[in-house]
Amino acid sequence: MREWIKRHTPKYFISVYQRVRYLWIVLLFHIFHLFRIQNNRVVFCNVWGYGDNAKYIAEEMVLRKTKAELIFITNHPKLACAPKEIKVVQTNSIAAIFALATAKVWVDSNRKEGYIRKRKGQFYIQTWHGGVPLKKIEGDCEEYLGEVYIRRAKWDSAMTDLYLSNGGFCTDMYRRAFWYTGEILECGTPRMDQLLKQKTVVKNQIRKQYGLSEKERIALYAPTYRNQKQAEYYLKDLSKITDILSNRFQVPFVLFVRLHPLCAEQSETISYGKTVKNVSAARDFYELLEASDILITDYSNTMFEAALAEKYVFLYINDKKVYEQQRGLYFKIEELPFPYAVTEEDLRKEIINFNEEKYKRKIEQFLKELRIKETGKASQIATDRILEILNF
Repeated sequence: MREWIKRHTPKYFISVYQRVRYLWIVLLFHIFHLFRIQNNRVVFCNVWGYGDNAKYIAEEMVLRKTKAELIFITNHPKLACAPKEIKVVQTNSIAAIFALATAKVWVDSNRKEGYIRKRKGQFYIQTWHGGVPLKKIEGDCEEYLGEVYIRRAKWDSAMTDLYLSNGGFCTDMYRRAFWYTGEILECGTPRMDQLLKQKTVVKNQIRKQYGLSEKERIALYAPTYRNQKQAEYYLKDLSKITDILSNRFQVPFVLFVRLHPLCAEQSETISYGKTVKNVSAARDFYELLEASDILITDYSNTMFEAALAEKYVFLYINDKKVYEQQRGLYFKIEELPFPYAVTEEDLRKEIINFNEEKYKRKIEQFLKELRIKETGKASQIATDRILEILNF
């Protein structure tokens, strides 16, 4: 309903509505700041749904059976499958604003809006949602992001008390690109914990949900976000890719297509079938990745996380030159340990000629250079810190 209203309402009225809504939220924050901070309240935020790093820390706190009050704020509360101990509320609702204004601890996977103000006595943990990136981010590409976003990002970093990092590369990047001089805890990435453990429970749930047999394996196609939201950059002949994978690895494959949440509407431009399934509506990408054996992407940081989980990664980048010039990359494509292709025909050849041993050697060396510190216990370490702050 909200999207229909946007499409059929003149831009002037939308602008007025947004301004009034902004002032209303600011007013509510000022009012709710009169209430006492609740020393047992922890608020988790993830814009795109109940998932990412915030989810795994929240669920670790549930496993600990702490006395903390756990509130999760997201744009999609109705789609959340959270434990009963976690209250899920809508972003910018009165309940969400009150929770943020009165919580002792904030845990966020995204930047906060500019109207959100931290009070004295509150503690803000930023987990970020990117891990090791390929694309340059924040302060390393200021001209790409625009003045308004940069101003908001700097404000958010100034409020932050603690960043979680997965190792040396990210720590150095946070200092530089996030304009951040505070504490950084190199504990790993909470959302990586499950990937490193490789439990069969999630895999079986995903298989059952999408009607897969025990023999079938999953290849996950997950292209990254682009401002243009143009489908021309996506793979076209997906069923042929599935056939090539099945022949190369001598096991039947099903290809899951999961587009970035901000480009999910583009999923309608893709042809699906028995061996190509649309999973763009899935809110937790990492459950999909955990259930997969192979990842096909372009510029997404998930390539590094898949590699850490000992999955095979292939890159399809048919706009390599343009993307490198527009956004800028931390690594040259040629320096990455992953097979890459700029045409679909070349991608099929890379799969056919894939050498497992050579791939594993290149991955091991590359991850070593990043100084990664993933142990599968990031959620536990982060929870320990939160309990210290709460004085539990």
